[in-house]
Parts: sequence; structure tokens; C-alpha cells
Amino acid sequence: MAAGVHGDWDETVDVAVLGTGGAGLTAALTAAVHGASVALYEKSDTVGGTTAVSGGIAWIPAHNRAPDLSVEAAMDYLRAQSFGAMDDALVATFVRTGQEMVDFIEAHSDVRFEVATGFPDYKPELPGGRPSGGRSLSPLPYDLARVGSWQDRITAFPADYSNVGFDAETRARLHADIAETAGGDVCVAGTALIAGLLRGALDAGVTPQTGSRGVELIADADGIAGVRVQSDGASRRVRARRGVILANGGFEWDESLVEAFLRGPMRGAVSPPNNTGDALRMAMAHGADLANMGEAWWVPIVRIPGDTISGEQRSRSVRLERTRPRSIIVNRAGRRFVNEACDYNSMAGAFHYLDPRGGYVNDPAWIVFDSGHLRRYGFLGVAPDGDAPEWFSESPDLDALAAKTGIDAEGLARTVAAWNRGVAAGSDPEFGRGSSAYDGYWGDDQASTVAGRTLGPIDTAPFYAVPLSVGAMGTKGGPRTDSDGRVLHVTGRPIPGLFAAGNAMAGVTGRAYGGAGGTIGPAMVFGFRAGRAAAAGAGG
Repeated sequence: MAAGVHGDWDETVDVAVLGTGGAGLTAALTAAVHGASVALYEKSDTVGGTTAVSGGIAWIPAHNRAPDLSVEAAMDYLRAQSFGAMDDALVATFVRTGQEMVDFIEAHSDVRFEVATGFPDYKPELPGGRPSGGRSLSPLPYDLARVGSWQDRITAFPADYSNVGFDAETRARLHADIAETAGGDVCVAGTALIAGLLRGALDAGVTPQTGSRGVELIADADGIAGVRVQSDGASRRVRARRGVILANGGFEWDESLVEAFLRGPMRGAVSPPNNTGDALRMAMAHGADLANMGEAWWVPIVRIPGDTISGEQRSRSVRLERTRPRSIIVNRAGRRFVNEACDYNSMAGAFHYLDPRGGYVNDPAWIVFDSGHLRRYGFLGVAPDGDAPEWFSESPDLDALAAKTGIDAEGLARTVAAWNRGVAAGSDPEFGRGSSAYDGYWGDDQASTVAGRTLGPIDTAPFYAVPLSVGAMGTKGGPRTDSDGRVLHVTGRPIPGLFAAGNAMAGVTGRAYGGAGGTIGPAMVFGFRAGRAAAAGAGG
């Protein structure tokens, strides 16, 4: 579709950016600081996307704020878990640019980072891994008053069940006490990251246009010339002289795309319900090469009855409940099939195990726990020693629990007996739960050992079981890009004028998920690189 002459355009800028998450705000800020006029569009009525409701951590594997973080060690670590599915040159670009991005963001926005102390990499025992942490950077708490009227226009989840899910769990570890004692409008985690970036963008002359959805890329003889944006039922054509940057998320909320591309079941997204594949469809329409399409940022989920978001059944990630002692995860046969305390992304492979005779034998599953767990820790919004709702399937013994849930009774009894024997011996011989530094991070912080933080018997009636499945925080696949975020055509050449960053691009680290912030770190790095390249007119 060609634009013809200048008069056909409703608006003209140097760079148009779609999406206001970590990738989009970083791209818009960078382009503006480098001298470009920038239009920033957001599909939702609020800014921040999934980043805003996340922990806000950026995984930057080589930086100068912690000792001994070399590029070489980071590359060794990512290679060890990617199983050959990553582009070494592109990953090296990410690793080497991290410090530069952090310095730029701190120089041109209100964001200030600090090391998330003690947060281990997700697979710290692999070559190059960091059991003691240091690679995850957290934004400092931030005063929302600094963004004025925008403070009420940052994406947030509904307040109900506010202590359930990855957003609340991470916030609880990251200065939540400071926010509570500081009073006023102090915020933490993803809200702090987005608010600080937003202040920088506003100061650079970039004001997000909310309720504005990019729906079609407009091409001329030279490449991508602009984008068609829908807002309030009207459509306008925006000329982007130096490039369009897609930073408007993945496709986890589009059922047809999930079914077409993901490698196995994805029963629910834990992100806000805005990521419906807009960027993917726009890029595909212009011949973009695709990569990593079967992958997502996987996470185990529960679906709480009556818990909805934007009229859709909401899915919640589960981390505390499966990590703390006195709980295990079993399948329909009553068997454990995974280290319950490992990082969430790694659990997907177990859920996706496909038996030719039995289908996905580990989906659905159940978290089985006892009254000792409920009394001490609470569970999914139920306070410690609180009353269990009906959907917890409270039962006086394991046989009754099996009858209520459909779990095989004999299998469950054998599994719990074996689990309790292992706990008594201080180990999990079947899956090694409690042997990794990461396993204890979200467990019982009163325990003196890593194993003690996550191992505990299931032996005190009543017993409970909550259905569990596999979902995603976002998808990892999309248009393939070069080191500056330029989208590549299926022929291998860049599509002139088109860039992508964040979950709108093919995940740079392939199957690997380095540690806390493994989504936001690459998103911001490639947002930074794409914004700089677009401002320089290096779109192809």
C-alpha cells in the first residue's frame, strides 16, 4: 500500500513507536534524545504494558555494579541453557550493550538501578551461572508525583487477590516495605521503572498517545514509510521518515496464534489482555522472517474462580506456594514430574511432555499440600491458618482427596510416602529439589539451609489440592532482527524503515532465560539500539 505524496499523511514524524512497555519507552526516549521527532502510540488507555505490572527487574549479565561479571561468563551461561537455539552474535550484542543502556537510561530519565541483592540466576549451577546473584538490576522506589496526571494512567492489575502472582511476589521482595512506610505516591518494581522512563520521555518531548492502536504498516517504493493508527473509531496515517519501531508485545492473548505457533499447551496468559499479535501480523504482511515462534516466557498458573480481568478469566502465576515446604505437584497418575521449586520457565518442558498413548500426561496437574503448609504460609490469597475455599478440595485423608480430584489414589499415596522419606533424609532424590541456590529463594526464609527452605513432609490432615496448568507471561517469537533491531525480510535483508524490540521481536536468547529480568533486560537493550539506529536514519 503506497502513500503517494506527502499530502496523503495525517501526521509526519521522524520515528513512530508502537507500545509503551519497557522496550517502547526506551526506544522512544533514545530516539528523541538522539534528535528525532517521535510519535509514541499505545493501544491501551494506560501506559506500561506488561512491564508495568512486573517486578520491573532488568537482567543485565555484564555490568560494573557487581564484581566479576564478564561478557565471557555470561555467554558461557546462556549457551549452556539455550541448546543451540540462540544467535551468538546477537546475544553478544545484548550482553555487551547492557551497561551502555543502563548508563543512558540513568542519564536521560528518572530511573535509577541497583543490584537486586542475592537474587540468583535461574540456573546458577550451569557454567557461568551466578548462585549469589548480581546480574539482576532493580529500579529504585519512585515518587509517582513526578509524572503528574500520568500517575493514574500507568497499567495496573485489579487490587483483589493482590498477594497472588509474580507481580505481587516480586514486589514483596523489592522495597515494598519502603513504599509502605514512605507514604505518598512512592511506587516500586515495574511501576517505578515505567514511571521513571515515562518522565524521561516526557522531558524529551515525547507524549504517549493512548487508545491508539497500530494496525497496518504503510510501504512505498523505498520500504516502510509509516503506519496506520486507529483511535476513537477513526484511522489516521502517520508518516515515519526514519522508521517505525514495533514494541507492542507478543501474541499470548490471541488464541489462533497461540494454537498455530506455540510448541505445546498454553492455558492462560498472566499479562494484561492487550498482547494480541498486532506486531506479528503487521511484520508478516511485509515478508518478515520469523524466529523462536514456538517459545514463550512460560509459567505455571492457577485460575481462581470468579477472578477476571477485562471480562476474561484471569490466570495467576504460582511461585511461593509450589516452592515452600509441605507442598508438591502431581499429575493425574498421582506422580511428581518436576522440581517444584525450579524457575518457572523451566517447568514448561515437563508440562509439555507428550505421551503418544496418553497425550499431555502432566497437564492438568495439582498442587497437593497439607494443613501444616496452610497454617504456616497461607495459600493463594488465603491467610495463614485461614479457612480454605471449596475449590481447595479439603479432604480428611489422601484417599478422599484423590476421590474429589480424580487423581489416582494409589499413585498419590506412593508419591507422598516417597516424598516424606526423602524429606526425612534431607533431599529429593527424584528431582533434586533443594539442591540449587535458586530453589530456596522463594521458600521459607526462616529455614537455615536451601533444602530446608523448600523441603517439608506432607503428613498433617486435612489435605488439599489445587488445579495447576501451564501458561505464559508473554510470547518469545516474532520477526527476526539484526543487532540494531532492524527487522529482517525472509530473504535475509533488512526491511527498510522497520524495527522491533521486546516481545514484538524474536527472543534474542532463544530458549534461554537467564534470570530475574530476563525479559525486560533484552527488551530495553534492543529498544535502546533500535531507537538510536532509527534516529540516525539507519533503517536499511
